Amino acid sequence: MSLASLLAACSPTLNTGKLEDEIQKGIEAQTDINVSSISCPTNVELEEGDIFDCEVEASDATKFTVTVTQQDDEGNVTWKQNPVSAASNNNDDTDSSDSTDSPGDLLPTEDPPSPEPEPEPTPSNVDPNAPRLDSSIVESTIKEQFADQAGIPVRSVACPQNVVINVGNKFNCTVKATNGKTIEAVVTQTNEQGGFSWNATSGLISYDKVEGLIKTGLQDQENLAVTPSCGTPQTRYIIAYSGEKFSCSATDPNGRKIPISVSVQSDDGQVVVNWKL
Repeated sequence: MSLASLLAACSPTLNTGKLEDEIQKGIEAQTDINVSSISCPTNVELEEGDIFDCEVEASDATKFTVTVTQQDDEGNVTWKQNPVSAASNNNDDTDSSDSTDSPGDLLPTEDPPSPEPEPEPTPSNVDPNAPRLDSSIVESTIKEQFADQAGIPVRSVACPQNVVINVGNKFNCTVKATNGKTIEAVVTQTNEQGGFSWNATSGLISYDKVEGLIKTGLQDQENLAVTPSCGTPQTRYIIAYSGEKFSCSATDPNGRKIPISVSVQSDDGQVVVNWKL
């Protein structure tokens, strides 16, 4: 993670040109990646806590994103390079079908391995010899499928240990993205062989839905046809909770970029979009 001061002269927006230069220098100084291009949103308003992504392409055509967080209203930001993520799907909620497989992790773990959690105590009315779920299979499955479906790189998944196989039983696993944001995945046991399904919706916002709100709002209120843009082609969801904000943009027919501020109203994905023409 890197910190930079990027206040644009005589303007209440970030100096994204300087930001792109700082990111390129930082990536090339900290890794062996040669950056060929960086694209950050334009006209990003100064707003503490605002989060947005910049798209980076390396000289070998590898593409990834960098997550930028505004630390204050003075143009100071931090940024963090994300691993390459898999393509996302177009479902409104990120979920999975039944799975008993153990796919390998798609993304490297950036933190040192955590100590193994202590086994949960076995209730007195549960057979101590009853079969248990393999929590490592649950964790690796959710990690791979969440990254694939949401396009959000995942650092780790933590599930309860020593869970007795019980069809219909539910429990939560904590998914931690590489940018530090967390979301709860609800796991449901589906059969006596250890099969399960999972979903993660609370705190997960679809960029596709936000873009639809932006397009409709500007058309209805300003009589302006625009092309909205949130996230990246690879990342079509964002983890965000009530009270948080993030940035998008829209382009009118004349090529003018319109900055969009998105305020999260509830953990179930209700948002309000605001713009300045």
